[in-house]
Amino acid sequence: MERATPSAAHRLPRDAALPLRPLTLGELLDTASELVRRRAVPLLATAAVLALLEQAVLVPGRLTLDIRLGDGPPGLSGGYWLLLAIGAGLEALIIIWLGPVAGRAAVSAVTGKPAPRPGWRDRLREVEATALVGLVAAVPAALGAFLGPLWLLGYPLFGLAAVAVTIERRGPLSALKRAAGLAFRGGMRGAAVRVVGYFSWLLIRFAFYLGLLAGVSYLELPGDTAEWLLVPMIVVANALAYASLAALDAALLIESRVRLEGLDLWLTGAARHREPSHEMLAAR
Repeated sequence: MERATPSAAHRLPRDAALPLRPLTLGELLDTASELVRRRAVPLLATAAVLALLEQAVLVPGRLTLDIRLGDGPPGLSGGYWLLLAIGAGLEALIIIWLGPVAGRAAVSAVTGKPAPRPGWRDRLREVEATALVGLVAAVPAALGAFLGPLWLLGYPLFGLAAVAVTIERRGPLSALKRAAGLAFRGGMRGAAVRVVGYFSWLLIRFAFYLGLLAGVSYLELPGDTAEWLLVPMIVVANALAYASLAALDAALLIESRVRLEGLDLWLTGAARHREPSHEMLAAR
């Protein structure tokens, strides 16, 4: 049997960004913010592109319904309710598609070294799996939003699938099963954390939107000018929210494994015999 050297037990880093212990909701949100800070450029840039594409889908819908951002929050008419459900599905899709970037930040925080760059075959598998789980996860989120309260179950159902693809190196079906399992284990804590995190950023974005409306009203800008000024500002706010929520998913996956499966104990034991690596976090 291989015997550890006296210093080998200290190989596992204790990164304050992602502590390997059960975390409170506030600590998870703080951890997500730190992961975004560490991977700010790729995470926020990708989030901004996806948020811009989201508006490219939603703006024509708003114009068809004669809804303008500068007019304030619209009424929940039938047409707008459908548009709202589509937006909920797109948001779930974007957050999940950001999972691989956030997942690599979490791997780096746990192992204390940059996540390895996958080969082109592994990268292609990751992209394919992420695209598939994102599309699957968007369906219950959009359908749940259209039906009202069912969004509370639809949104968190497969939310951890993409970070499971990256962190645990799972295939799409295994990642979807893993995500659903973690969401509803432990008294549905994973689902509750995702929902509370989403509503936290929803309130922040709504407050930002009201501030923008006040500024537009103060400047007395023409309707079209105000509309095209508000849209990029909404994109910026959404990009920050989506990046933070993807980072929350990555932190939540690691924390759930610590809380429910003793990941911290397993990693500490494994680190006695080898250097921490991504493979130590892969599905076991």
